[in-house]
Amino acid sequence: MPAILPAALITRGQQTIQGNVEGFVPGNGNLTPHFILVGEAPGETELAVQQPFTGRAGVELDKSLTKLEVTRADIFITSAYHSRPFRIVTKTAKRTGQTYQKKDNRPPTQRELISQAFLLDYELAHLATDLILTIGNVGLKRLLGKNYQVGAVHGQLFTGPIQRYDNTRNKFVPTERIYRVLPTFHPAAVFYNRQLQVDLEADLAHFKQLL
Repeated sequence: MPAILPAALITRGQQTIQGNVEGFVPGNGNLTPHFILVGEAPGETELAVQQPFTGRAGVELDKSLTKLEVTRADIFITSAYHSRPFRIVTKTAKRTGQTYQKKDNRPPTQRELISQAFLLDYELAHLATDLILTIGNVGLKRLLGKNYQVGAVHGQLFTGPIQRYDNTRNKFVPTERIYRVLPTFHPAAVFYNRQLQVDLEADLAHFKQLL
């Protein structure tokens, strides 16, 4: 699936990686998409295959796309942050009782989001659609502002400017372009709270009407 980021921006994005962050996965998909899907950040599986939303969460996403009667080839999938943020955690093996350390995914910090803001800004500005589906809180807050919570606004359509980062002013500012943004839950959230499935399906039914 094609990406839209120029090589120079990818290199610049990779240079922003610091601390417990690794890899780089550009958004990819149809460059004249039915809609743009904005998620949180790649995880371990996404880094391995260089595709956003794969692994277990990807399976759930594909179910959602089926309900929308689209495929990955019809849309553009990207992330609020294009590298994998992680934390080192200590686990205990069930069989042996031995402890070991592993990398767990974590949400990107505000500082990390700002460091790569130019990547998502470029992708959204150069894709031929104004319709966006945000998945989870991180994508929602990145586009509409830190006071938004997916639990409170999921399924609602927001029409207006979104946020882009202005380096000269060191802050997020409204875009001149008008977008339509509908937030819904991250597919992984359904793993931990199956009651969200009803809300997710209602959100998708509303979004399908916009396609």
